[in-house]
Amino acid sequence: MTERRVIVIAGVPGVGKSTVASAVAERLGCPVIGVSELAVKEGALLGRDEERDTDVVDLPRLKEIIAEAVSATEGPIIVEGHYAYDVVPSDLVSHALVLRRAPWVLKEELRERDYSDEKVQENVEAELLDVPLVEAIEALGPDLVCEADTTRRTPEETVDEVLGIVEGSMPCRRNLVDWLGSPETRGLLEGG
Repeated sequence: MTERRVIVIAGVPGVGKSTVASAVAERLGCPVIGVSELAVKEGALLGRDEERDTDVVDLPRLKEIIAEAVSATEGPIIVEGHYAYDVVPSDLVSHALVLRRAPWVLKEELRERDYSDEKVQENVEAELLDVPLVEAIEALGPDLVCEADTTRRTPEETVDEVLGIVEGSMPCRRNLVDWLGSPETRGLLEGG
């Protein structure tokens, strides 16, 4: 039987995946793999979707590359990226953390990063509708997937929560947020 030792950290752009993954990896003394960077480095790109302004990744090839990297590494390993749950074989995953951020806060974060209006809207809508959570559960099953809300929290607070979940001292939570039920969402939906 394969040892489950991959910690997946996923979510839409702007929720803190890279920052949290790096800090968790440092505290655990383990490597971190950024899936977007790995896809470029390993030539696992099929092309470019110009309309959506994004690369098209060869997911089966990236899954093979990650499985090989995991088998060559001792101890835990962090795999981070907005589609990380699609490229790690589920039998290797010990925990999958979907980082969340309030869509109205996320919108400002992405604008500060100079994302196009279309990319901002696409990612805000994905967060609003729980797309990363639903996709992670579909890819890995509900037992492995937990959420952590990064809204108005320091990276250190989120890292502590992630480590608490991984180490078993904090509960794995799902259905943590209800952005659609928040009054701030009305402004987003009305084009605010």
